[in-house]
Amino acid sequence: MSTKTDLATYFTGKIAESRILKDPDSLAFYGKDWLARYTPNASLVLLPESEEEVSEIIKTCAANNLAVVPSGGRTGLSGGATAQNGEIILSLERMRKILDINPLDRTIRCQAGTTLEALQNAAQDNGLFFPVDFSSRGSAQIGGAIATNAGGIRVIKYGSFRESVRGLRAVLGTGEVVSINGSLVKNNSGYDLKNLLIGSEGTLGIITEATLTLTSPPNDTARILCGLESVSAVTELLAYCHKTTLDISAFEYMEALPYQEVLKHRGLKNPLSSTFSAYALIECEVTHSAQREEIQQVFLQAFEQQLIVDVVVSESSAQAEELMNLRDLISETLSQRHTLHKNDIAVPIPAIPAFIQDLHALLQKRYPDFQVALFGHVGDGNIHVNVLKPQNLSDELFRAQCHEADHDIFSLIQQHKGTISAEHGIGLLKADFLSYTRSAAEIALMRGIKKLFDPQAILNPGKVLKAV
Repeated sequence: MSTKTDLATYFTGKIAESRILKDPDSLAFYGKDWLARYTPNASLVLLPESEEEVSEIIKTCAANNLAVVPSGGRTGLSGGATAQNGEIILSLERMRKILDINPLDRTIRCQAGTTLEALQNAAQDNGLFFPVDFSSRGSAQIGGAIATNAGGIRVIKYGSFRESVRGLRAVLGTGEVVSINGSLVKNNSGYDLKNLLIGSEGTLGIITEATLTLTSPPNDTARILCGLESVSAVTELLAYCHKTTLDISAFEYMEALPYQEVLKHRGLKNPLSSTFSAYALIECEVTHSAQREEIQQVFLQAFEQQLIVDVVVSESSAQAEELMNLRDLISETLSQRHTLHKNDIAVPIPAIPAFIQDLHALLQKRYPDFQVALFGHVGDGNIHVNVLKPQNLSDELFRAQCHEADHDIFSLIQQHKGTISAEHGIGLLKADFLSYTRSAAEIALMRGIKKLFDPQAILNPGKVLKAV
């Protein structure tokens, strides 16, 4: 059996016919993620509504050696949710129930298709707070966010998704359902299987349900935008802030190019007195009114010590939102205005200035026609490297040059003891480059783990680990 119609018969009686999609528009829509670099080529789209249906689907796929690509909100940027070789797409979008909120142990239990924004709103409605946040919150689904260990802007205080996950339920490559850890805070009874699934990009199991930790909402939030002379000043400012009593929840970095793109194309006003080569956007949680005066004093002293050249501190929630928009809208703005090659990397925080300086020097020497826009979560070492396609270069030649450039960039990252992927995973985009981050021994261990969880290698094949 090879046609889409024939493949659909495998799932007769296991899922309603109305939730088996094989029309070209659905295959194209569900067959790729935000990277949109690879041509989608899916065979079917299945829309289960329960864990039981997911299990039956995977058992059927395992019995018939049918490859499956798990699909969440598809907001990733590494091709991890792309079906390139006739795979079946398994979309979790209909599994979006909030199953339980427990104020005593401060947890929320939800299905994998729940969006991040829906989860945040449910927590807020119950007087609690889910702190992990990023700009695709309205589309990104919890299962996918866990599978890629998404981070966002508040990692400096709250960590990435990994730190918020108490327990998981997942369907392995055999169709077996596993329930891991429940809502336990402590469980030291053997290997931590939960953490293997987190960040595994759907290659070890399909997450169907998660129990996540909540916390108390901040009373108020202040945001501070600083204009700086150089990227070196950014890490100096971070070190200075760490010595204060400020409750920092985000510390973001922007170069001049992405900052100016947002101002220009979003019609926003520059809140600073001039333009600068580097910017820091800092978020502080405020529990009492006296802390606002403290924030003013901290940044006045930073100005007097010449750590910053200009600064504006939000005085209202509306102004705080306006300041965050300068950072939050960068990815969307660049993607709308340019053809991009994106890299999501991380280096140790002390290495950031030297790495960025070396990166600019490398690209200027080897690829002088490239413009590069850098921004990211400098508070946790995560920098987003966006190469803008020159107008006189075809898409095909641009991608070929970027593939070549990636070897140079990743060699530089390796020299600075960093990683080629900080948030979006390896997916298809970086599968050729895994050895820049992982040793041969580590990759061998990863292959062994993959074999145990997914014996027939039907789950998201070709992602993270290339076929051998």
